[in-house]
Amino acid sequence: MSTLTASTPLNMENAVCAVCGDKAVSAPVVASGLDFEYDTSGDTFTMVDCPLCHTLYLNPRPTAAELSRIYPANYYSYNYDSAISPLAVKAKDFLDKRKTRGWLKHVSTKELRFLDVGCGNGRNLQILAALGYARQNLYGMEINGDTVERIRKQGFHCVQGRVEEAAKDLEEASFDLIVLLQVLEHVGSPQTVIESLAKLLKPGGVLVVETPNSQSLDVELFRKRYWGGYHFPRHWYIFNPDNLEKLAAAASLTVKEVNYLPAQSFWIYSLHHIVKEKIAIPWVVRLFNPFQNLLLLSLFTSFDIVRAKLGAKTSNMQMILLRKQELEQDDKPR
Repeated sequence: MSTLTASTPLNMENAVCAVCGDKAVSAPVVASGLDFEYDTSGDTFTMVDCPLCHTLYLNPRPTAAELSRIYPANYYSYNYDSAISPLAVKAKDFLDKRKTRGWLKHVSTKELRFLDVGCGNGRNLQILAALGYARQNLYGMEINGDTVERIRKQGFHCVQGRVEEAAKDLEEASFDLIVLLQVLEHVGSPQTVIESLAKLLKPGGVLVVETPNSQSLDVELFRKRYWGGYHFPRHWYIFNPDNLEKLAAAASLTVKEVNYLPAQSFWIYSLHHIVKEKIAIPWVVRLFNPFQNLLLLSLFTSFDIVRAKLGAKTSNMQMILLRKQELEQDDKPR
């Protein structure tokens, strides 16, 4: 029987910038905080800022052996249907269907081969199947074995494992569209992940990356400790459009489009963290649950939608990436 408790320190390791490697040896600390959301340990975590490219990264960070601890059984993505208010689920379903149609604008084939990396409960696969795309061409990738089996029983393909290894079980240059949604910030080697997925794209294939953006109003307001996008200790890298583009370019991918999406959960979690540390009254803290408080969800979703339409950056960015080789062919004289 395990003797680990929340007060037991995590095993930690040093990290380097995902874009610059070990060239930046003296990255200053820009934030420190606790696991305000799940209390998996009593450690204080520090986010540093690469002086060369301004990628933010957790240093030190938990070792791979600690993943099962920092992603506990009650982690929201493992219990999506029960963790989120039923009304919020319906609203999210509407927004997700709209977003999925947005991805499809970037591909032209009707025989779509699609891969969702970190597919969770398979909701994006179900949306595409409902739009008429063949289930045998829709793939998911997940770490959790039970989740993988459930998705396979729904008639989809699903591979198990971390991206770097699971990608080896898939055919190179075989996918028209790959989505990597709120995953890149969690991985130990974002460069390896992007390179692995780039190899799976057909010529002209599209990779959609959604990840937190460190250049936004809420980041500035809560930067030193409470910003919800730090997600201590689970977010290991936080990018901005410039350094994410550098990461993509190193994998021979070119930016087609950058969009800014609502980041309502980051706003609400930022307030949650302040209330939890400063007030510490359980029922008050529960009011700032980003998956249950429909008023705050509506407020901050609307706020970020309006801000994005007015040209402001939100803390949730979507980058549409193309294989560079295809663009170079398109640019040649005909």
